[in-house]
Amino acid sequence: MPADLEIRSFESSDIPDALALWRTADGVVVREADQPGPIRDYLRRHAASSFVAVAGSRVIGTVLCGHDGRRGYLYHLAVERAHRGRGIGRALATRALDALRREGIEKCHLMVATENADARAFWSALGWQLRSDVVLMSYASPDSPNA
Repeated sequence: MPADLEIRSFESSDIPDALALWRTADGVVVREADQPGPIRDYLRRHAASSFVAVAGSRVIGTVLCGHDGRRGYLYHLAVERAHRGRGIGRALATRALDALRREGIEKCHLMVATENADARAFWSALGWQLRSDVVLMSYASPDSPNA
């Protein structure tokens, strides 16, 4: 990992830079729920396990990580294209998983878009396994603007 890089807690002030990164990152899907308010709320609940990678004063990598008391969940692990292949994504994932372990969470899940072969290869190289025994199902209230 580059010496000029810092990995630190994801702060509310990082949200605009994170959104800009996610909107340009291959394979990251930004939805209506990915607005500053809901992200700020998520960070309040999961401040100890969500991180950014910063080069100089720029956010070049992110991971949102939280848990429900039993299982952890990773969202929006992204690294700027120009900084990929330098161990930053691995470092962000490791930091998040270490934070979960400190909270007693030993198992973690994440979602990867079916067509995102690069992400599947990345996660497989880190020891994650494709699940074929479950199907993801979602529900959103019909009145929800985040459906």
